Amino acid sequence: MDLEGIGALTAAGLAVFGVLASVLVGRWQMRAALRAAEATGQAGLAQAEAAYRAALDAVRAQENAGHRQWHRGVQREAYAAFLLAAHRVRDVGERFVVESEQELSAEGVRAGRTGLDDALAALKEAQTIVELEAPDDVAAPAAAMTDAAQLMSHFLGAQAVYERAWAKLERLAGAGGGGSQGASALVDALERLRAGRRAEEEDREESGDGERACRVAWGALPAGALDDDEFRALLEGCSSRPPASSRVYLDSVTRFGEAEARFVRAAKVELHSASRS
Repeated sequence: MDLEGIGALTAAGLAVFGVLASVLVGRWQMRAALRAAEATGQAGLAQAEAAYRAALDAVRAQENAGHRQWHRGVQREAYAAFLLAAHRVRDVGERFVVESEQELSAEGVRAGRTGLDDALAALKEAQTIVELEAPDDVAAPAAAMTDAAQLMSHFLGAQAVYERAWAKLERLAGAGGGGSQGASALVDALERLRAGRRAEEEDREESGDGERACRVAWGALPAGALDDDEFRALLEGCSSRPPASSRVYLDSVTRFGEAEARFVRAAKVELHSASRS
């Protein structure tokens, strides 16, 4: 082969080598571009995922804050409703006592008892809501307040009977006629029983004699002038103490006030700590 042929073959080989080199370089460049594009895509996905998570966390935080605010409002309303219901029991009971000093009809007596029962039912309902919505350090004094209010209502109901019986007896004693003598005798017997209790001088026999004198005078009253409950309320109130002056009632009033102070203090701490969180 002459020099011209060798030169042509060499040139052709160099051309083929250049094409192969160009192909290899192009592949390398393509791979680098693909890797760069993949890295860019992964970075974009990571950035998008981070942005999504941040947005989701913000939405959740906003929902949690809204829920906490809503729940705090529910608690505040429940605490206020409970306090009002607890004081309403005492108010209704005391009003029933005052009204019983007047001449109440049978319908008025039933209305007074119903009002006290309704106030107790409302208190128990309010206390149940506090039990469900409040932590233990708030619910515990609420339960103590409810127990004390229930005991107070019992004694106020008994005091209403006592006041109504005295009012009926005094009206009967001052009315004149056949029943006034027996009513006056019963008033005197009850006063003697009360005086003996105050002086702490009566023994069991004397107390029995005093009660017998009261029963004799009660038996002389016109039929239906004082029913059994009213006479028993007078007898118990004069031989010991009237219901609203008894040690048990006064203790329940004290326990109510102490439990209320604990309830209000714990409720304020709970509501204020929730507003800061």
